[in-house]
Amino acid sequence: MASVLRDDRHLRTFLLALSRAAASAEGLVFLAGGFLRDIAAGAPAGDIDVMVAGISHRALGKMLGSLPRATLGVRNVVSAGIRFPVYRVATGWNNRYVDVSVARGGAKNRRRTAMGCALEDAAHRDFTVNSLLYRLSRRRDRLYGDLFDPFGGIADLSKRMIRCVGSAEDRLREDPLRALRALRMKNEREGWRIHAATWRAVRRLGPQLLPAIPPERIVGELLRSLAASPAGTIEDLRRSGIARALLPELSRPRGREALAALRCRLLVRSAAAPIIPATILLASLLADLGPEEAEAAARRLRFPNVRRVLRTLSDLRALRHSGGMRFPYAETESILARQEEPGSFIALYMAMKISDGEPAGNLRRLLRLCSKVPVLVKGTDLEERGFPEGPGRKEALLAIREATLRGRIRSRAEALRRVTRLCRELKEYNGNGIRRRRRKETP
Repeated sequence: MASVLRDDRHLRTFLLALSRAAASAEGLVFLAGGFLRDIAAGAPAGDIDVMVAGISHRALGKMLGSLPRATLGVRNVVSAGIRFPVYRVATGWNNRYVDVSVARGGAKNRRRTAMGCALEDAAHRDFTVNSLLYRLSRRRDRLYGDLFDPFGGIADLSKRMIRCVGSAEDRLREDPLRALRALRMKNEREGWRIHAATWRAVRRLGPQLLPAIPPERIVGELLRSLAASPAGTIEDLRRSGIARALLPELSRPRGREALAALRCRLLVRSAAAPIIPATILLASLLADLGPEEAEAAARRLRFPNVRRVLRTLSDLRALRHSGGMRFPYAETESILARQEEPGSFIALYMAMKISDGEPAGNLRRLLRLCSKVPVLVKGTDLEERGFPEGPGRKEALLAIREATLRGRIRSRAEALRRVTRLCRELKEYNGNGIRRRRRKETP
């Protein structure tokens, strides 16, 4: 830890100024949370977590406001967090953020010192690996630190163990989302496992308490876990009983969860990009559900970009049953053209077909063909030639594009002649229909 502070001049200067201000208010400054955990584990650290013990949240806000922003490279300070408020400090050092909070339980009093506030905060953290504290002190304008490990977090780090602080059931009752967080941490870190007592609490309380948590918080943890290990996440959700509580549709009929996990394994294997978009991950989760079931589940859990997820599912269903397409090449091209990440979409399509035990069409080859064959006519060409408005225009464009992709139309002149012919045929058809209707209406 000392080497991190020694090497990061900007962070060291900021923490020195904060320690000086906290000392004047008889408070203590600690590095804590995931930042300290990652450094202790030798992993790259993200945003910086700082805790100031012994003062109130309001006093902390005033303290941060009094710091010399220009000198410290501070761009902005905003209050954030609903369940547990923090101050997010935006800095100019490589656009990093420092999250500064007070210790849980509030300011010190006659019975509790600043150090007592810090230890009480650690006692209510979720997992032992997140309960580490690194107390900062200032001597002659130099920064020093002492590591406190009151609950065996260092030992659990070495064992790659996710274990709740104290009573696992008490920690999960304080915040049921910790059940999902345990699964997410396990899936984000290869070789990690959940302690037996913590796993029992996750299985017992997770399905019972999580449905009452705001869906936005649930889907945030779910997405992070799916992004790290889609198949592992679904398997852990199944084993813990949480899938049945949050997505009962996946449990009816039996076997859908296992099929979803298989599809996710195939998706990861087929995807060319290392990062699979959230839309594809969420669509994969619901791919075995019918349209109404999928929409109900997506809206109940408040999926981000829910319309895009549902459109992705609709496109997958269309390709899954492509035998009913009149213009398979052109319609498939149209579906692929509206995907934000065509490669990931194709990977999900292939995973679905393989998990269904069906042959998958080579969409990547079709995509390459479409990129090489130019579009010969557009909607404006039809309009200029007097093509009637309505669905017939779209059908004509698809018919011409299909013929172009299959090599039956090779030039723009041929395509325009086809437009003229289709326009004449449609007008004749419409004219005959009008004459037939008039005959029927004549008494």
